[in-house]
Amino acid sequence: MIRSRKFAITALAVLGVTALAGCAQPADTGDGGDGDKATFKFAVVAEETGNYAGYGTQLVAGVKAAVKDINAAGDYNFTLEPVIYDCQSDQAICVQKTRQAITSDELPVVMGPIVSVNIVPSAEVTNRAGVPHLVMAVLPALTADYDNTFRWGTQNDRSNQTVVDYVEANLKPGEDVAIVNATTDFGKGGAVIQTEQLADIGVTPALTIGHDPDQADYTPVITQLKELNPRYVLLSDSNPADVAKLLRQAKELGLESEWIGADASGSIDLAGAAAIGYKTVSPWYPTEEANSASLAEKLQAQGIEIPGWIAAMAYDATLGLAEAVATGGTTSEEIWSGLEGLSDFDGLARGDWDFSKDHMGLKSSTIATWNGTGYESVWPN
Repeated sequence: MIRSRKFAITALAVLGVTALAGCAQPADTGDGGDGDKATFKFAVVAEETGNYAGYGTQLVAGVKAAVKDINAAGDYNFTLEPVIYDCQSDQAICVQKTRQAITSDELPVVMGPIVSVNIVPSAEVTNRAGVPHLVMAVLPALTADYDNTFRWGTQNDRSNQTVVDYVEANLKPGEDVAIVNATTDFGKGGAVIQTEQLADIGVTPALTIGHDPDQADYTPVITQLKELNPRYVLLSDSNPADVAKLLRQAKELGLESEWIGADASGSIDLAGAAAIGYKTVSPWYPTEEANSASLAEKLQAQGIEIPGWIAAMAYDATLGLAEAVATGGTTSEEIWSGLEGLSDFDGLARGDWDFSKDHMGLKSSTIATWNGTGYESVWPN
């Protein structure tokens, strides 16, 4: 594995020149720029279609909203132009599009895709080429194993610690906790982290259930949970359709446990009324921060009915990328340096982004409950 920024410096310089020279690229790039300024192009690899389209559409909406604002403000001597590649929620296509972006299309920086199974092999491609990669996926290994990645979000162990802190503060004597996880890297990793963190507070999950993704019926899972009737069910599953099915079938079968899980984009819509009461852990909510309402409106203008953390993080990541280009330069090497120079950088979704010591981005998350029309923050309180 290549882990040095000095890899292929000559090639990196060529990439940077190409990025501002404006080589031919796919046409659907969002809001255009000022013809009197140089155009800086960057790659956005997103699951716009397929099983994880909810993630990719959020990513693209966040990028387009930020590009529109940045170009309209005119604060830089360049305009931004995202080159968007739909990788169709398919791992092989995500890898192929990432490789295309940095080789034949010669773009010096990549953002996305989102889902862990897609982003990890894509990061392998960019890491070997020495190209900086802006990521939102939560796997700790993503920034631990690939030093070219910059995480615009909160990694899994920190989000799960937020969940465990909430459980510790609210679990009463005699009440149980259960874990339900998909048998994916995300699901299994989350279950392991939660089990370890619960042990630190003296809590042993009374039941842990792993399930294969894309099941038509989760009645066996809900039946096991009903027999235990835990106070909390901690859910590690990133598939929106599966999250929605679990919530719907739990409601249909009368399970009264409180579910706490990740904000899987699109799951609220898919679950409908069954999502009411579902607690999600996220680095951003449309009503959480002072600027959230303003940002939510920008994202809704891009066609996102319920803006989520991915869109918000993509917005801030695009702001950060513009600043990194302005302060560092346009080659991969210079963008990498510029990103590492972002310290106490304030986005619109979150403030105090800091990549100077590590590439992990944020250190905290929030838990909120979906009430049918919006989110109500419950932790930290």
